[in-house]
Amino acid sequence: MSFRLSQRDKDIIAFINQFRAVDRDSLVDLFFKQLKSPVNACNSVMVRFID
Repeated sequence: MSFRLSQRDKDIIAFINQFRAVDRDSLVDLFFKQLKSPVNACNSVMVRFID
């Protein structure tokens, strides 16, 4: 399956590459806190990354 990465996706990947380890709550605070369901959105993006 092919998909395009959004700028947010690229920023998340760069952040993870820079710090090598990050917990979900930190990603939520940095990239998803403005959304209605930030934890669910973060989980969905992370699952999409590993598929």
